[in-house]
Amino acid sequence: MSAKIFRQFLSEHWGKILGGLVGLLIGLSILIFGFWRSLLLFSCIAVGVYLGRLFDRHEGLQGLLQRIWPDSD
Repeated sequence: MSAKIFRQFLSEHWGKILGGLVGLLIGLSILIFGFWRSLLLFSCIAVGVYLGRLFDRHEGLQGLLQRIWPDSD
């Protein structure tokens, strides 16, 4: 398979490939760690991604805290 055909295949089916890999990762983590530990792991990953996205947008921790606890003035 040439590189051009492979890139075309990836671009046409990237959602299916990504979904399959995520499903494989979730299934393996449940088999290895158990359901509750896997749930905790993916929850921590989701919080980390969310906080990372805030820092990428230069909102920082102060902006997050302002949204959670706005000033009552």
